[in-house]
Amino acid sequence: MSARTQAQTQARTQAQTQAQSRSRSREAANGWWRAALTSVVAPALTVAPVPVLAALAAWPIYETPTLWLVTGIAALVAFATVWLGVRLRWGAMTLVALALGFLVLLLPLGVPGALAGGPLGWLRGLGDGIAAVALGWKQLLTLALPVGTYQTVLVPVLTVVFVAVAAATALVLRGGRWAPVAGVAYVLPVLFGTVFGSSAVSAPLRLGGITVAAPRELALWLAAVGAAVAWVAWSSGRARRQALKRGREADAALDAADVAGADPAGADAAGSARPVTGRRAVRRNAAVRGLVAAVTVVAALAAALVVAPLVTQGARTVPRDAIDPELVIQDRVSPLAAYRAWKRDDTLQAELFSVTADGGRLPERLTLAVLPEYDGVDFTVGQGAAAGRFARFPSGGAIADPARVSVEILGGYADVWVPISAPLGEPPSFTGSRAGQLEDSFYLNRATGSAVAVPTARGLAAGDGYRVEMSAASPATVDSRPASEQPLVDTEALPELARWLKLQQLPETGEGLTTAIDRLRERGYLSHSLTDGAGEGLWLRDLAAEQGLRFVASPGGHSWSRVEQLFGQLTEQQLAAGEDSTQAMLVAGIGDDEQFAAAAALVARAMGFDSRVVVGVRLGGEDDGVPGIPACATVCTGEHLAAWVEVAGADGVWAPIDVSPQVAVPPTMLQKGEQLPEFPTQPEDRDASESDPPVGMSDQESGNDGENDAAGLSALWPVLRLIGLALLGVLLIAMLALFVPLVKRLRGRARRSQQVPELRALAAWDELLDTYRDGGTRVPRGSRTDTMRQLGVDGGEWIAWTVDQAVYAREGITDETADTLWEIVDARTAEQWDDRSVWQRLMARFSFASFGSFTWASVRDVLRRGRQKETTK
Repeated sequence: MSARTQAQTQARTQAQTQAQSRSRSREAANGWWRAALTSVVAPALTVAPVPVLAALAAWPIYETPTLWLVTGIAALVAFATVWLGVRLRWGAMTLVALALGFLVLLLPLGVPGALAGGPLGWLRGLGDGIAAVALGWKQLLTLALPVGTYQTVLVPVLTVVFVAVAAATALVLRGGRWAPVAGVAYVLPVLFGTVFGSSAVSAPLRLGGITVAAPRELALWLAAVGAAVAWVAWSSGRARRQALKRGREADAALDAADVAGADPAGADAAGSARPVTGRRAVRRNAAVRGLVAAVTVVAALAAALVVAPLVTQGARTVPRDAIDPELVIQDRVSPLAAYRAWKRDDTLQAELFSVTADGGRLPERLTLAVLPEYDGVDFTVGQGAAAGRFARFPSGGAIADPARVSVEILGGYADVWVPISAPLGEPPSFTGSRAGQLEDSFYLNRATGSAVAVPTARGLAAGDGYRVEMSAASPATVDSRPASEQPLVDTEALPELARWLKLQQLPETGEGLTTAIDRLRERGYLSHSLTDGAGEGLWLRDLAAEQGLRFVASPGGHSWSRVEQLFGQLTEQQLAAGEDSTQAMLVAGIGDDEQFAAAAALVARAMGFDSRVVVGVRLGGEDDGVPGIPACATVCTGEHLAAWVEVAGADGVWAPIDVSPQVAVPPTMLQKGEQLPEFPTQPEDRDASESDPPVGMSDQESGNDGENDAAGLSALWPVLRLIGLALLGVLLIAMLALFVPLVKRLRGRARRSQQVPELRALAAWDELLDTYRDGGTRVPRGSRTDTMRQLGVDGGEWIAWTVDQAVYAREGITDETADTLWEIVDARTAEQWDDRSVWQRLMARFSFASFGSFTWASVRDVLRRGRQKETTK
C-alpha cells in the first residue's frame, strides 16, 4: 500500500471519527427535550386527532358537552397506560393495566347516572356498563336521538376511543412495518358516528355553482382519511429516510476524507464521483410521489363533490332505520275495543293509578293509548307514517308549562300503556322493585305522544311508579283550515255518515267540525250496554241517582257497520222530527265513548281533518269531567277512563275534542211527522232486558294463574342479574390476568414430562433460556457453550456439554443425566428468581418474551441426531 493510499485511509477514518463525535455532541447538547419529543410529544400528537374526530362524529348522537369529557379522558388514560407499559417493559401487564383503567373509567364516564345511587347503585351501574361493552350498540340503535347521557349509552363511544387510542399508541411506539396500521384509528371513530348516527345529514352547502351534499359528514371523512393517509405515508417512509440520512452523512465523511488526503486533481476526481446525481434522483422521485398523491386526493375530492349530490338526497341508510324495539302492542286488543270492559262492576271502582304533582298543578289529561289507524273494524296503533315509531326516550327538551308529576300504579291496572301527558321534559325516573327493568323497557312515540313499558308482556303492575316532568299547558284549538281539501275517508263506503253530514249543512272548517261533533254528542245518549239488575250496573245506579239516567241497551264495537248504524239512527230521527224540531226530539244515537269516538274521528276525516282516537283519563275536580265520565282528582279508577279524539288541520297541531254523549235527555223514537208531548213523562223501566254485547277480544285473554310465580321471579331477577354480571366481570379480569402465567406453568409441566431423555434435556435448556428472556436479559446467539459463558451461568459449560451430547452423541444420555440436568436448571432458575424484586418477578411472569422461543434449530438438531442413528444402524 502506497504512502498516499495510507494517508487517504487515515484521513477517512479521522473524518468519520470526527463526524461521529460531532453527532454525539449535538445529541448531548440537544439533551432531554429531544428525548421527550421523540418518546412523548410525537406519539401524543399522532393520536391526538382520534378523540377530536370521535367527539365531532358522535355529536349528533349525544349532543351533550359530556361527550368531549368522555373522549378526552378516555384517550388520555389509554395513551398514558400504553406509554408507561412500553417504557417500563410491563409486557402482558400492560393489557391488565388497560383493563383496570377501563373499568375505573366505566362508571364515572360510561354510566354517570349511577353515581348518585350509592354503593349499590355503583355496583349495578358497573355491571350494566360491563354488559353495555358487548350489548350497548343495540341499545344505542333503539334510542331516539339525541341520547344524551341516558343510562349506558356513553359506553360504546368510550370503548371505541379507548381501544382506538390504545392500539394506535402501541403501534406508533413499536414502529417498524406495523406502524402504518395505526392510521385505522383515525377512521374508526368516524365510522362509529356514521353507523350509529341518524339517517339525516347536514344541509347542502352551496359554493358558487357547486352544491356540496352533506358537507359536515364529508368534511369529517375527508379529515379522517386525510390524517390516515398522511400517517401511512410518513410512517412507511420513515425507515427509508433514516437510511438516506445515514448515507448522506457517510458521503459527507468520505468527501471530507478525500479532500484532506488527496491532491486538488484527486479531490476534483473524487468530487466528480460523489453520488450527487443519485441524491437528486431520490429527491426527484420523492417529489413525483408527492405530486401523484396530491393529484389523487384532489381527484377523490372532486369526485365526491360531483357524485355525492347524485347518490344522496339529504338522507342515508343506517342500521338505526332497520332496528325497532320488540313491542307486544300489535298482539294486544285495541284499547278502544276493550273500553266497555272497564265499565263492568268488577273494574268500575278498581283503583288503576294515583296521580300527584308538585304544587298541586296537574295536566288536564293523561293519555294511555293513541290510536290513529282504522281498518274498518278497530282503531289501532297501526304501522303507517301517522302511527309513528315507539323508541327509547333518552332525553327530553324544553316544554311549555312544565309540571313534575308522580304516578303510582295500583292493583287494578296491569297493562303496557304508561299514563303521560306529552311532551315530556325528561325520561321518567321509575321507582319500585322493577325500576331498572322499567327504565330499560320504556318506549315513547314522539309522533302520537303515547308511551309503553314492557318489562314483561303484562307491562306495568302494582308497585310500579315513576316521576317525570310533563306538559301542563292548555290544549290547542282546532285550526280553521282542514289538512286536505278532499275527504280523508271513503265516504262512498259510509253512506249514512255522508248523508248525516249533508243534513247538517256545515262548512268544512274548524268551526264546522266542532259544531258537527257537538251535535253528535247532543243527539247521543250514554249507554255502556250493561245490565241494571240487582247487584250489577253500578255505573247506571250512580248516574240514575245523580242525573236521572235510565238504561237503554246498545250494541258494542266500533266497526263501519256499527258506526253506520249510529248515523242511520241520527239521520232517520232528524228526518222524522222535521225542520221545526227541538233538540230533545233529535236524541237517537245510543252508545258510549267507544262508538262516538270512532264516529267523531270519521266525521273529521270526512271533512278533511286528520284524526285519531285517544284513550285516557281527565284530571281535576268534579266539574272538570263530562256528564257520565267524571275526572279523577288523585286516584283514577275504571269509572274515570274515557275516550276522545284529537284532530289536526292545516297547521298540523293536534287539538283534543270530547265526544262523550249526553245523559240528560233520553232518546224517543219518532215516526215521520210525529211530535213529542208538551209535558212528557218518563216511565220506570223495570223489565229491561240484559244485553251484554261483545267488547272486542278482551274476554279472550288468558288467566293469570302462572303469572304470579313469574312476578315473584321477576322481582328476584335484577339481583341475580347484578350478581351474575359482577362475577362475569371479575372472571374476565381474572382470565386476562392469569392467562400468561397459566400457559407458562403448563408449558413447564409439558417439558418436564417428556419421556425421551434427550428431549427432556432440550426442554431443560429451553426452560433455562426462557427464564433469562422473561427476566429481560437478551440471550445471545451462538453455540451453547458461548451462550452460557456470556450469560455467566454457574456450571453453564456442563449444561451446554450435556445438551450437546443429548443432541449429537450417538449413545445419547441416560434418564439419570437428564434428571440431574433438570435439577441444576431448577437451581439456576431459583437463583434468578431470588435475585429479583417482587415487581420484577411479577413482570417476568407476565412477560411475552419467552413465547415462541422453542426454535426450529432445536427441532432440526433432534431430527439430525435421529438420522445419524439410522445411518449407524
